Amino acid sequence: MSENARWQSYRKGLKNSVFRRLCDAASKDGAQDQLGQLAGELSLNPSFTTGTASFYDYLQPENRKHSQWVCKGTACLASGTCAHAENRYANAGEAMCLGYCYAGGGLLKHGDDGHFSTWSVNDGDIGQPAMPVYDLSSAGILSSDADSPQDLYSIAMTHPDAIISELEASSLRGRGGAGFAFAFKLAACAREEARKKFIVCNADEGDPGAFSDRYLLEQHPHKVMAGMFATAVAAGATDCVLYIRFEYPEAIGAVESAINEYEQWPDDLSGGIRFHVVEGAGSYVCGEETALLNSIEGLRPEVRVRPPYPAQYGLWGKPTVVSNVETFANIPWVLRHGGDAFAAIGTQTSTGGKLISMDSQFVRPGLYEVDFGMGFEELVYEHAGGFRVPVKALQVGGPLGSVIPVDRLDELAVDFDTTREAGYSLGHAGIIAIPENFPIIDLLRHLFSYMAHESCGKCTPCRVGTAKGAVMLQQSDQQPVELGLMGGLLETLETGSLCALGGGLPLPVRNCLAHFREELEPFFKGWEQTA
Repeated sequence: MSENARWQSYRKGLKNSVFRRLCDAASKDGAQDQLGQLAGELSLNPSFTTGTASFYDYLQPENRKHSQWVCKGTACLASGTCAHAENRYANAGEAMCLGYCYAGGGLLKHGDDGHFSTWSVNDGDIGQPAMPVYDLSSAGILSSDADSPQDLYSIAMTHPDAIISELEASSLRGRGGAGFAFAFKLAACAREEARKKFIVCNADEGDPGAFSDRYLLEQHPHKVMAGMFATAVAAGATDCVLYIRFEYPEAIGAVESAINEYEQWPDDLSGGIRFHVVEGAGSYVCGEETALLNSIEGLRPEVRVRPPYPAQYGLWGKPTVVSNVETFANIPWVLRHGGDAFAAIGTQTSTGGKLISMDSQFVRPGLYEVDFGMGFEELVYEHAGGFRVPVKALQVGGPLGSVIPVDRLDELAVDFDTTREAGYSLGHAGIIAIPENFPIIDLLRHLFSYMAHESCGKCTPCRVGTAKGAVMLQQSDQQPVELGLMGGLLETLETGSLCALGGGLPLPVRNCLAHFREELEPFFKGWEQTA
C-alpha cells in the first residue's frame, strides 16, 4: 500500500500535496468522514489516511479541541516554568519546545483569526521577547547580514561547477547533530542520473532546548534558502522543500514571505529552481531524514531501512539531498570566501562555527555564535555569565545528546570530536542547565517517556525498549531498577534501533548513571556488579 500511496502522492505534487490535504481533513469537524473521502480519491483504504493522521500530535482529537498549548520541553521542565504555565493555563494542551527556552516558558496560541502564534509566559507575563544573539565568532557567518538577499543566490550562479569542490575544501559537516560531511552527500546525489531531484531542508528542529533553527528561519531565511539553491544548482535539482515544524508559526511566515520575494526576481537569477514550504503537524521523529521524507509524501512518518540512502532514493524515490537549516545557512559564506577560508576557522576536524542555544537558567541566556574549539568553561562562565541558580549538569544536544556535570566543563571544547572522545555528544548544541534541586531521576523519566511517545514504532528495540524503560523508571520509587537489566536494555536500543531516536537515548542515560550514582542509588540496584 505504501508504494501505491507514494505514487498517488507524487502525482498530486507539492502544490496540492497529499500531506497538506490529510492535515486539513483531520483538522475539521467530521474528520473521519473527511479522511475517508480523501482515501477514496487516492484509491486507498481509509485505514491508511486515518492511521497516518493519528500519528501526529496536533491532529489528535484531544489536541484539536484546544486553542492554547503549554510548552512541556526539557528546558521549561527543568527551570520550573512549565509548572507555572500549567497552573495558569489549566485547560491548555501540551506542546514540546516552542523555542522560547531563553525566556523561560512558552505558549502556542490559535487566534480568532485562524492564525497560530507563540508567546513567552515567564513570571506571569505574556509577550514575545526578542532572542538575545551574541556573535563571539571570528567571521559572523550565520548572524551577520553581509550580503543582500539577491547576492546570496547570485554567488551560486557565478561558478556553478566549483560548488562541490569548494564545499569539499571547506570540510563543512552537518549541523543537525550527526556531523556528517555535507559535500559527500551532495556529490553522491549529483552523480545520480535522474530527471527529477530534490533538495530538502530539515527544519523540524525538535530537540528541546535548541532554538538556533528558529532564529535562522525567522531572521535569515534567504541565507538558508540560498544554501539550498546552491545545493540544487550543484546536484541538478529543480525543487527545494523546507519542512518546518508546526510549533514555529513565525518561522513559517518568514520563509513564505522570503519565497514570495524570491519569486518576484528575474528568471535568470532563479534558474528555474522552485521553493516549497511543508508545515509539520507535531512529531519529533520527523527530524529523522527518512521519516521526514515519508511525512512530505503523506505517508506515516516511519523511519526507512537504509540503504538505499536519500541521495539515491529520497523524496518520492528520487535522488535527494537532506540537510538541516544551519548547514545550508553556512553555504553562501563558503562560496563567497572559499572553502579554504572556511576550513581555517574552528578546528582541523570541526571547521567553521556553531550556533549554541543557552536556556533561561544562564545569567545571559540566548543564542551564541562561536568558532568550533571554544572551551565549554569559557562559553558558560565568561560569556554566558554562569548560572542564575546552583546547577549540577548541562544537557547538551537535546534528549539524544549528553548530560555533562559542570565540574567536567574545563575538559571539553565545542566541537564534534573532543566531546565524543570524552563520552559525550554535541548534538544540535542546545544547552539546558539542570539545577541542583532538579532530580536526575526525573530527567531520566522525562527522557524515556518522551522517547516512548515519539517513537515511530517501526523497529521493536525502540518501540518496546523506550516504553519498557519508561515503566521501569516510573516504578523505581517502590521497585528499584536492576542495573543489569537497564544495561541490557540500553545495549539493545543502541545496537538494534533503526535510527538515532532509539540508538541515541543510551548515551545521556549512561552519563547520568556514571556521574550521579549517589543521587540515583535509591532508584537502582546492583551497583556492586558495576563497580
